[in-house]
Amino acid sequence: MGNILEIKNLRLSFGSDEERVEVLSGVSLAIPEGKIVGVVGESGCGKTVTALSIMRLIPEPPGKIDDGEVIFDDMNLLKLSERDIRA
Repeated sequence: MGNILEIKNLRLSFGSDEERVEVLSGVSLAIPEGKIVGVVGESGCGKTVTALSIMRLIPEPPGKIDDGEVIFDDMNLLKLSERDIRA
């Protein structure tokens, strides 16, 4: 079995064109098919922002995915149009 979800070097920032703050810096993880995974960490460490970024639910602007790949079922979700991802 392969990975059902793979995140590679995910980078996200918030702000305006003049000033941006990087909030995710190179997040990578792989979830094997058939496994249950929990993400734990301190309050404010980026768990929710990471999950919302994976699902492309961070509004642009002010958020912006600057780099990375989110591979789900062999598709890079970051390359899909908003219309395709909602279908």
